[in-house]
Amino acid sequence: MLLKLRISIIIFMFFMAKPSFSQPLVGFQMGLNLAKLVGDEQNEDTRVRLGVAPYLSFDFPINNILIIETGISYSMQGMQRTRIEKTPTSVFTTDTKYQLDYVVIPIYVMENFEDFYAKLGPYGAYAVSAVEKWEMNENTAGVITNTSGTNLEFPNQINLYDIGLSMAFGYIHYFDNRHRRRRFGRRRTTTVLQIDLKYNFGLITLDKTGNNSNLNFKNRVFTFGITINSILD
Repeated sequence: MLLKLRISIIIFMFFMAKPSFSQPLVGFQMGLNLAKLVGDEQNEDTRVRLGVAPYLSFDFPINNILIIETGISYSMQGMQRTRIEKTPTSVFTTDTKYQLDYVVIPIYVMENFEDFYAKLGPYGAYAVSAVEKWEMNENTAGVITNTSGTNLEFPNQINLYDIGLSMAFGYIHYFDNRHRRRRFGRRRTTTVLQIDLKYNFGLITLDKTGNNSNLNFKNRVFTFGITINSILD
């Protein structure tokens, strides 16, 4: 109930308030992704994919507390999966790497506190690169054979777009050690360092056909980011 009331108040303030700056405040973040695809129905061994996620942000302050933020990010996502299959004579171990690189555009409502901030909003993403690589180890009576390859049909088998929910919270470091919320005087911007943790919750299934259990996955991404940004003082 309290959450619904808080969201209603934020939406009301957004529509009633006029932005304090007509030009956006631009920031740049370098992020580290811990990405995974969830939904594996066969309980196979899966591992996260580490990747980078540079992000160019554009903040539109409503006042010195509420901000509408958007931007564009290049996000390296995916995972690695290991499958073991046994026959009466052989054991097959297949390692598959899913490498999905997205261009991501979020829209956040952000609330700045004294030294911390939190933001929440939807995002849209499109995969500009989609690669599936596999390596199979066959053990037959102690004789080991290794083969590997790339699934060239992978980009045609998946949904290249994703839609989801993004949430983040972080710490604000002031380079000049001044406190915000000056009650009097002309408003101005202050350059700050922001350190945050973000989580993207994908809603679109990777499988394009709806009947391929091997691709019944959705994106999940934790991002640790460090940002140089400006805030309204």
